[in-house]
Amino acid sequence: MKTFLIFNDNSSEARHAAEFTLAIAQKIQADIILFNTAAATRRVAEKVPAGYIFKSGGDQDKYQRKDELQISETLHHLRMLNKEQLNFKPEIEEVDISQMNEVKVAELINKNNIWMMIKGMSDITASDNSNQALNIHTVLNKVLCPLLLIPANWQLKDIERMAYIADLRYCRIQIVRFLAELARPWKAVLSIAHKSADGLPDMDEKYALTVFSEEVCRRVNYDQIFFNNIKEKDLSKVVDVIINGMHNDVLVMVNHRNHFQEIVGRYITDTLPVHVTIPVLVFPS
Repeated sequence: MKTFLIFNDNSSEARHAAEFTLAIAQKIQADIILFNTAAATRRVAEKVPAGYIFKSGGDQDKYQRKDELQISETLHHLRMLNKEQLNFKPEIEEVDISQMNEVKVAELINKNNIWMMIKGMSDITASDNSNQALNIHTVLNKVLCPLLLIPANWQLKDIERMAYIADLRYCRIQIVRFLAELARPWKAVLSIAHKSADGLPDMDEKYALTVFSEEVCRRVNYDQIFFNNIKEKDLSKVVDVIINGMHNDVLVMVNHRNHFQEIVGRYITDTLPVHVTIPVLVFPS
């Protein structure tokens, strides 16, 4: 069973990202775990089944009955939305990581075989954002799963198109397979947007199509993979075309590879560049 991880910092951005995560989890049949990064996570009371027993304090032999438990508002909200689902209902739990450093958080993520991490992105600058206790880029550098960054102002919708921007000569098949697995429930279009890496010549169109057919399509079991050979040198124009011209819903790239720094910046912070208005899925390098 796949598991999604949501970084919950009490913000409206985290709640927005959590709602999108729930929709994905319901679609591909995955569970969800919330990592509460704030020590003072807002909590609400939730009723539990009659006769529910929980361990009290540190005494392994002491138990007591309770009619309700204190859980985070985000968890309560997701569970309420989940109840309305007629088909698959993900299991949704939470963990307090507010006292953990990035190394411990990464260890916990790897130990639990997390399939994807999700973080809501603020629409205010990092200098104005007070909650930066956890360095998300440091965590990404230490884990095996990708990180989905969801802009606060992005309107929640089904995934219909995704674009993986990379130099085709360095396109990672395991990433394409991952993306195909994500795209399949929606029958979403997956584009490999080839942009030559700095210092490398452009690929001839015929040769590029041959490489795409032989090295990508034949090795990935998905019939909605397409190829775009981008010759435009201005990366800002490229991103604009991918987002606004091709109407992609997710932009995919590899951490510190293939134009990552020019598009996102040197590090992932709590905001995305203003011209990046769709979710960004970043794979570990």
